[in-house]
Amino acid sequence: MSVRAPSSERERQDDAPYEFADARKESFRALAASMSFVGACLMLFGGLAAVFVAGELFAGFLSYAIGAAAVAALCLLGAWWTVSAGRSLSALVATRGRDVVLLMEAVAQLRRIFGLARIVIVAIAVAAVTGGSFIVWCTLVSERGGKCFGLHW
Repeated sequence: MSVRAPSSERERQDDAPYEFADARKESFRALAASMSFVGACLMLFGGLAAVFVAGELFAGFLSYAIGAAAVAALCLLGAWWTVSAGRSLSALVATRGRDVVLLMEAVAQLRRIFGLARIVIVAIAVAAVTGGSFIVWCTLVSERGGKCFGLHW
C-alpha cells in the first residue's frame, strides 16, 4: 500500500505541522469545554425525551411518541457531533504538531451540526407557515358559515 504524495502546494501546506500559540490554545480550550458541556446537556435532553417516548407508548399516545422520538434522535445526534468537535479541540490543546488536522476534524463536526440545524429550522418554518395558513383559511371560511376541511370551528 503506497502513500500518495501531496500533488499541489496547497496540500503540502495542509499536511505541514503547525502549532497555535499558547494564548490561542487557551481560546480553543475554553471553546472545547463549552462544547463538551452543551453536548452533555443535549445528551441529557435526548435521554429525557427517550423516557417520554416510553411513557407515551405505555399510555397509548403513539403520535406523541413519534414526535418525542424525533426530538430524542435530533438531540442525541447533535450531542454526538458537539462532543466529537469538543474532543477534537481538546486534543488540539493537548498535542503538538497536529493542530491543523485536529482543527479540521472539529470543523467537520461543526459543519454537520449546523447543517442539521439548517434543516430543522427550514422544516419548522415550513410547518409554521403551513399551520398558520391553515388557521387563517379556516377562520375566513368559518366566518362565512362554511366548514373548514369538514371541521367546525
